[in-house]
Amino acid sequence: MTRSHLIVKNLFRNRRRTILTTGSLAVSMFLFTVFIATYRYLSAPTETEATRRTLLVMPRASTSVPLPLSYRQRIARLKGVAMVSPFVTIDGMYGGTDEWLAGFATDPEVLLKLYSGLWRIPPDQRQAFIAEKTGLIVGRKLAEKHGWKLGDHIPLRNEGWHVTLDLVLRAIYTGEVDETFIGVHWQYLSEVWHQSDVAGAYLVIAESDQAAAALGKTIDDTFHNEPMETRTMTMLQFALDFLGRLGNVKRILLMISGAVLFAILLVLANTMAMSIRERTSEFAILRVLGFRTGQIQGILAAESLTIALVGTALACAVAFGLFRLISGYRVGGWMPIDIHLDLPGLGLVLAVALATSFFSTFVPAYRVSRVKIADAVRFVG
Repeated sequence: MTRSHLIVKNLFRNRRRTILTTGSLAVSMFLFTVFIATYRYLSAPTETEATRRTLLVMPRASTSVPLPLSYRQRIARLKGVAMVSPFVTIDGMYGGTDEWLAGFATDPEVLLKLYSGLWRIPPDQRQAFIAEKTGLIVGRKLAEKHGWKLGDHIPLRNEGWHVTLDLVLRAIYTGEVDETFIGVHWQYLSEVWHQSDVAGAYLVIAESDQAAAALGKTIDDTFHNEPMETRTMTMLQFALDFLGRLGNVKRILLMISGAVLFAILLVLANTMAMSIRERTSEFAILRVLGFRTGQIQGILAAESLTIALVGTALACAVAFGLFRLISGYRVGGWMPIDIHLDLPGLGLVLAVALATSFFSTFVPAYRVSRVKIADAVRFVG
């Protein structure tokens, strides 16, 4: 019998224990893999052309104080600006229900430009949405959920605004993105608010990546020492700034990852310790037959490593499936959720699997290899 046959035979000596241990390890490694991938995503979200070229101009002092509408023309005249529009995030309850809908209110041309690579819209619906001030564009999933059809009137109310928008569905978009997003004309919203001379913020689309890099400072310098100074950043910078405020979340992820690592080590160490203890007399016989201490320890390490690698492979396979399932969604309709296990992350997961395998086996294997053969042969558990 070769050493590999001996390892396989020992692994299937107690099938239930091996299966349960591998399953427990797979669950723990799956959680660890998800936490690591999520932490890396929060540290550096995916960058796209839209996140690089689109800038958000906000009041520097407080987001609750709107910017003058006259800023729009001054921004539009700056070099490198392709499009500019007032911008506000909207949320409200649909009709008499408590379902919360979220989206943007801006100029329709700017909105469609922002999502030009993400939304698929029939040309006639695109033109209908642009042409009608009360026009509404929604995602396919949202429309199917409520049974909405083109031309339907969609009431959207908000207790904070104390208004109800009477919107007309003119376009339904599809795409490999979040299909529950809505888009509204800023002009209609400002009229309902009776605030047609101010804007909460401005959405600026730059002509190129290079222009976007310089525009932020140019815009802020333009309005420096004005009654309302501005703070400009790309959408990617805005996302990073937002994620930076989630420091506690990332810290919690690290703490949970540490707890999961401890659980992995505990599960595998307990299993290997029980298995090694039960086979103490067998190891004594192997030593009598000429097996060296290092060879016995190698057999035990190989058993532990097999369980660890099989469990890790199952965990990574399920994690890859989960990441693929959510990869089409976007935060706020534009920020891609691109959580994936890259090479550094995969390397860390494999390193944890190897380290867990080693440390869970080393101590019990060392102890059993040091027991005197006469004592080990008489050992009955």
